[in-house]
Amino acid sequence: MLQSQLIISPKGKLMAMIPHYLLINDQLLGVLKGNEAHVNLPPGRYKVTIRSMYKFIESSADVYVPIGESKRLTFTDKDKIWNWLFNIDLVLWFLKRILHVPEPWGTIYEMVSNGFFAVWLLRILIIRKSYFNIEEKQPKDA
Repeated sequence: MLQSQLIISPKGKLMAMIPHYLLINDQLLGVLKGNEAHVNLPPGRYKVTIRSMYKFIESSADVYVPIGESKRLTFTDKDKIWNWLFNIDLVLWFLKRILHVPEPWGTIYEMVSNGFFAVWLLRILIIRKSYFNIEEKQPKDA
């Protein structure tokens, strides 16, 4: 039987790529650690799921893999802006600990920081089943 290939990779290069589970038709195939994965499959339609190490955060895509061809999927998370906010918050938290920010600014910072965190948690709970953007692309070698 003629095999087809499914290529799955993170979009862009991330400095600290957290590993993700790769599932095909709800069966665990392995863990993606920032590199692309090549999976040989018979042609057909598959449910491809990228799941965070936190099991309730994931996204799935219905993918048709044609006979004798390759199909490329790329994925990225939806948290780029939130990651920047948390990085800025971490720097501000560190500065607050070193510089001993006077009141009421220390309390205001804590309220804003905790508010951002609460909104982020609520957002994650709402989008947990569609957390990743999964796109089909033409293979580079096609």
